[in-house]
Amino acid sequence: MTSGKVTGIIANLVTIECDGPVGQNEICYIQHGNSRLMAEVIRVNGNVAQAQVFESTRGVRPGIDVEFTGHMLEIDLGPGILSRKYDGLQMDLEKVDGVFLKRGFVADSLDPESSWDFKPIAKAGDTVKAADWLGRGTENWI
Repeated sequence: MTSGKVTGIIANLVTIECDGPVGQNEICYIQHGNSRLMAEVIRVNGNVAQAQVFESTRGVRPGIDVEFTGHMLEIDLGPGILSRKYDGLQMDLEKVDGVFLKRGFVADSLDPESSWDFKPIAKAGDTVKAADWLGRGTENWI
């Protein structure tokens, strides 16, 4: 996994010197005290990446560690998604303490302990393509 160090900060744009390959739109985490700030790589030039941080960069300074995930921005899909309120990064707003997200806030988007009634339509060995129905499930009242 590629890592790096912050070399510059302008508002929510952070410049990072990387020790390995980094892809455009890759997600990275900037270590800030006991929290990690999520950012997305928006430009790569050699071993230097520029990333847009999704929260305040107050207190971020050159030399801070950065960890690249090797993944683009992703969301979880599954039962429970239709009955919750999320922000644009799929942070569950029901789990927020107060009006604003705290710096470095992370919450599971879906409850991994939940179980749902699922009735399969497709059978093992069936050929399926994009947008084919695999089964039906009920989510709360929806």
